Amino acid sequence: MDNYSIYKNTNKNHLKPTIEINKKLESKKNVIISITSLFLLFEIVCFSIIYFFLFQLRISHENQVPLNMWNWHSPNFSKYFVFFIVSTAVYLLFLYRYRIYRFQSDTGFADELYKVFKSYSFAILITIGVSFMLKYTDFSRLVVISYWLCAIISSGLVRYLRRLAFYRLAENGTVSKNVIIIGAGKVGKSLMDELNNSKWLGYKVVGFADDAESIDYKDNPYLGTTNELKNILHTEHIDELIITIPSERDLVNKMINDLRKLNVKITIIPDMFNLVMNTVEIGNINDLPAVTLVKTPMRGLALIVKRFFDMLASVTALIIISPVILITVVAIKLDSKGPVLYRQKRLGKNGKFFNMLKFRSMHINSDELLEELKKHNEMDGFAFKMKNDPRITKIGRLIRKYSIDELPQLLNVIKGDMSLVGPRPPLPTEVELYEDYEWRRLEVLPGLTGLWQVSGRSNLSFQQWMNLDIYYIENWSLALDFKIILKTVPVVLKGEGAY
Repeated sequence: MDNYSIYKNTNKNHLKPTIEINKKLESKKNVIISITSLFLLFEIVCFSIIYFFLFQLRISHENQVPLNMWNWHSPNFSKYFVFFIVSTAVYLLFLYRYRIYRFQSDTGFADELYKVFKSYSFAILITIGVSFMLKYTDFSRLVVISYWLCAIISSGLVRYLRRLAFYRLAENGTVSKNVIIIGAGKVGKSLMDELNNSKWLGYKVVGFADDAESIDYKDNPYLGTTNELKNILHTEHIDELIITIPSERDLVNKMINDLRKLNVKITIIPDMFNLVMNTVEIGNINDLPAVTLVKTPMRGLALIVKRFFDMLASVTALIIISPVILITVVAIKLDSKGPVLYRQKRLGKNGKFFNMLKFRSMHINSDELLEELKKHNEMDGFAFKMKNDPRITKIGRLIRKYSIDELPQLLNVIKGDMSLVGPRPPLPTEVELYEDYEWRRLEVLPGLTGLWQVSGRSNLSFQQWMNLDIYYIENWSLALDFKIILKTVPVVLKGEGAY
């Protein structure tokens, strides 16, 4: 047998499993496209039903005709129809821009709802502008506003159903993504934890590849070295490779060149753990480009808007929840001796001391017992946390679970010592042990809620608290505050991770 025949037969045997895997990948892709299209169509159908029902309701009222009579002949029907077509088309463009049309979402539900809200708000505003250009000005404002609100609500419901469908299909492997993580260092391990804990992302970690063969990480099996990846991909059904070792440039380039021809998505996670994660401003010094490090984007007009929102939301919240506050005050007084409010010395922005207010959830001698209980601390780092803390009263355990004990901090927000959203306010004893990296938490006002609270609360390690707070400071925006507030509500109502 000549060399060509040997090569041809070997190559044919080698490609056979690869072809089968590619067929499975293509089949999964077609299923996802079909389901995405169906849910998008369902969303538009819901919009059209809502919109034309509101139109019919309005015209019936104006013309004093029964609601069951369809008013195609109305002179305004064509204008309303154009409004619907333009607003829907613009909305679809924003869906594409924010990438929230896909069946598999890359973000949490609250974040997706926020983007839907922005998309449809912009769509309605742009359509109103187009209507004025076309001199279509005789629209009912009540119909437009009602449609805007109902469309956002219906879209949220459709997307909730879509997530339920995705979870079900991901569980049986129909649409889940099988991934291999390259590198089991700090970044790789953090990514494995994130994907394993965030099931809604739809990722299934098949295992990891790393040139350090002795590594073993929890339940994620070691598949082999980076040189064995090609053989693994020829035999395993893998949708995506996630590379977490970008600093190894030569190795990464070699892997990309070797694997590019295969039908697998390649994603690279930048290694930012060893960098100082400051916000940067790009500008010039004369003709030279310059990158300036700034402490936080929380400055200027945006900071004024944040303060205004803090004041308005805090006053409004105190009025709305006043019955809850009154019931809590009475329950604390009946449950145990001592004051209703507990004042604790904390450090705020730039190391300024302030008295943080809480509803008292412990017995009055709790500070004296702390020294005895420190040996039972269940939290690493400086903070003290204990699930079955004997210092907590019966009512205290309940109000802690649902964060009712934190409500008096709305007064701290109004006073200016705290913000609604920000890092956790630290104790002076914690700050004394801070390293340079952790001092960054004192560059902004501490918050009533924050990324740490919507990401696990007391179930997080101390270092995870630190990392989330620093991330918030360096990536702050009004939109991020809004997302955190939205996510706080379900977390508090479920009472998860609080003790």
